[in-house]
Amino acid sequence: MKILQVSNRVPWPLNEGGTIGIYNYTKAFSELGHDVSLYCLDGYKHNTPIKEATSELSKYAKLYIHSIDTDVNFDDALKHLLRNKSYNVSRFYNKTFEQELIQLLSNESFDVVQLEGTFVGPYISSIRKVYKGFLVLRMHNVEYEIWQRLSYNEQNPIKKLYLTILSKQLKKYESKIIKQVDAIIPVTDQDGSKFRQLHPKGIYKTIPAGIILDTWKFAPSESTSNWYHIGSMEWHANAEAVNWYVKEIHPLISKNSSSYQLNLAGKGIDIDNFSDVRQLVVSQNVEDAYQFVKSCDVCIVPLKSGSGIRLKILEAMAAGKIVISTTIGAQGIDYVDQEHLLIADSPTKFLEIFKKLENNEIEFSKITENARKLIEENYSTKALASKQLLFYQNLIQKKG
Repeated sequence: MKILQVSNRVPWPLNEGGTIGIYNYTKAFSELGHDVSLYCLDGYKHNTPIKEATSELSKYAKLYIHSIDTDVNFDDALKHLLRNKSYNVSRFYNKTFEQELIQLLSNESFDVVQLEGTFVGPYISSIRKVYKGFLVLRMHNVEYEIWQRLSYNEQNPIKKLYLTILSKQLKKYESKIIKQVDAIIPVTDQDGSKFRQLHPKGIYKTIPAGIILDTWKFAPSESTSNWYHIGSMEWHANAEAVNWYVKEIHPLISKNSSSYQLNLAGKGIDIDNFSDVRQLVVSQNVEDAYQFVKSCDVCIVPLKSGSGIRLKILEAMAAGKIVISTTIGAQGIDYVDQEHLLIADSPTKFLEIFKKLENNEIEFSKITENARKLIEENYSTKALASKQLLFYQNLIQKKG
């Protein structure tokens, strides 16, 4: 099968969930014997190491990268606000990229064109003019829901209003683009339910984001005092989560234990914001995520907004780490609380879990074993990619 993936980002380096989610499937499609092409936009702000990315990604796909400026411009944002258009989306439209994409589709035949998320939606109408094959939209998140939740949690009335407007614009846009494709691939059933409300007649198949098991070897800890969060602070939901945890939860736990330590890692972390916080270590650039995770004991995912599925949870579970997450953070994962991970939706619950772990009142070794088994049975990328390809083959046969 010939597959063309179109992405608003280069899936390299593997330092955040979005890039990992795309890379894992590109690699899996290729290793399953399929011919993959990968067309990517590259925002200047990402500082992508192009030579390194090309070397790695070309192992699995024919690669095209087009660099664009996706930085937020106040004047453009204001114009879009006044026109009631989604600036979040339009920043990813580029005429040259569109022309190159159309030329490729005019010259080559593909069995499937897989669009990676909302932000490559601006190219759908042009693709449809030249491509008559199977067009699918893989939705990594319900983008409007992320901004909707951010608006619910915002205290500043002006920011709250602006976030509400952004959410409504994205909802209108996502409702439009899911009606322009042959099928939608949400990564969670919850996301699928949201999209079905917008387009009940659509064809849907939930395929979770998965992980490459060989990369995440089981390495359980004997201690439970070394906690960590890993994730890009350039994603608003992560920044909100970390700031809430450091302000409301971290002081409660550090006051109760001198052995407890919090480790923060990921893109865009401002060290100065946390320089005065005791028992906290910040790492801006983590070259090997597995080694970082392996060195810690407990993964925290204190998300208050967000959508999709958290790869950082799947990775932590595979690596044998206890996961403590909010309900929203664990959304989309087929878990049982206290059996595969631990749910905490308030500062007092986080503290309660810490004390129970410290006093050996939770059989954490059993939880980590259960979690690893869950990942092996349900979240291997290659197995999930096989299901996705079978879904494509069946629909292509029906369409043909």
